[in-house]
Amino acid sequence: MEGALSLIALVTVVVSAGVITVAAHFRKERVSELRHWADEHGWHYTEHHPRPLEEATLPPALRGRDPRVRHVLTGRRGAHLVTMYELSHSAPAAERRGTGRARYTHRVVAVHTPSAGAELEIRRRDLARTVSLDGRGGPEEVDRAFTEAFHTVSSDDRFARAVLDHGTVSWLLSDCRSRSLPVRFTGGHVMTWAAMRLDPDRALTAADYLIDLVSRVPDQAWERDPTGS
Repeated sequence: MEGALSLIALVTVVVSAGVITVAAHFRKERVSELRHWADEHGWHYTEHHPRPLEEATLPPALRGRDPRVRHVLTGRRGAHLVTMYELSHSAPAAERRGTGRARYTHRVVAVHTPSAGAELEIRRRDLARTVSLDGRGGPEEVDRAFTEAFHTVSSDDRFARAVLDHGTVSWLLSDCRSRSLPVRFTGGHVMTWAAMRLDPDRALTAADYLIDLVSRVPDQAWERDPTGS
């Protein structure tokens, strides 16, 4: 019996060592691939960073226990400074028992904005719902459709109204990317997130959406005092 237990223990150690070795190999391989992508595109890569967006306030979906930021890529997309990275946090104990999932992982993409502005989050109410509006409706029609399609939360109503003028609201309604990419203005950035690992080429598509959004925000929105004074 003791011999059998010793053999089982030995096998367990060997298997565990093998799993750790394989995992370490894939981690190194991924770091190498992302660093190569950064070199090819003239970007900067950092494997770990505690707060890549500095003073930004993350949306509730990205908050959790034991947060870890990995694979931070920073560079320019035209005239815009872009940051993209992978953020994970521990799953609640109840979910770990029910699903076996230990951590949640999100891809985060952010574009630097002209000034800090205020906190403003914009996301679709129903991702399956298609709004039949091409952006050419009148102000009342556009406002009604936007209210039905989007949920917004802001720390400053004046900033929200300045950002979400008729032109920007019409564009958000008619651009299909808004159906899958929530956005948040925070701490001098506008960001979007998705439950996936970081793929730099796919992340650039999200960055382009954020850049298109920032370019449509009226200049006066950035001139407003977010404290309301």
